[in-house]
Amino acid sequence: MLLQQIMLWERGFSRGVECLETPTGLFLGIDFNEKGGYFCTPVDSFPFARTGVDGIHYALLADFGLVQDLDEAPVIQVSPMDSDRIQLVARNLHDFFSLYLFDELALLNDYPSEEAYLESVRKEEAQDLNSKWFDHDRWKREKQKVLNEVQERFNLKPIPNPVQYLQEIRFERSQQITILTEDSLGILAPPTGAKDKEAFFASIRNLQHTFSTNKIIIEHHANELLKMGRTHEAESLLARLLSEGE
Repeated sequence: MLLQQIMLWERGFSRGVECLETPTGLFLGIDFNEKGGYFCTPVDSFPFARTGVDGIHYALLADFGLVQDLDEAPVIQVSPMDSDRIQLVARNLHDFFSLYLFDELALLNDYPSEEAYLESVRKEEAQDLNSKWFDHDRWKREKQKVLNEVQERFNLKPIPNPVQYLQEIRFERSQQITILTEDSLGILAPPTGAKDKEAFFASIRNLQHTFSTNKIIIEHHANELLKMGRTHEAESLLARLLSEGE
């Protein structure tokens, strides 16, 4: 899995870029047994990266069993403190790391156009250059060292027109959605034999988005998930809503 490869590389490479908190700028790690977390982190996802700011994290979306290969799972950004808590940010892990490493700002803000994004990048760089507390030249040298390494080792390259890319993948998903949900992710057509579960899956997304603490409804949904053999989703639903809501 690409994530494990990058985590292994980071551990050895971090000593050469001590100005950077981590080579990728993220705190990486995935625990498939972890059930807790923020109320809004979809129960059918697996968090794998944190920014260290405002609880913002990234997760691999399994779409209630539709995705089997997590290397190809859509990547979502979860921002617990924002009203738009969930955003689709990449088609897969490879695209995610390509975007985050080369165009981090494009993921952290919504831009109406490529021009608006590039202007934001220019302002950010000017602010760093004028800061007496920030060694911009050293940061830039070490950042470039990371970029050179990931291009060679993992074939990660800048995605042309990152704002357009984000608009395209979100439009593509919107065309695949069969039921809309309040978190913007929606529900895609489920696996064969689970067609009647679309509305049920949608209601789980909405329970999380609104931070429901209705114990009866939440436990009912968890029990239904258990009947379907979806233990991870069931236990995550209970942990993320009831434990935080008590």
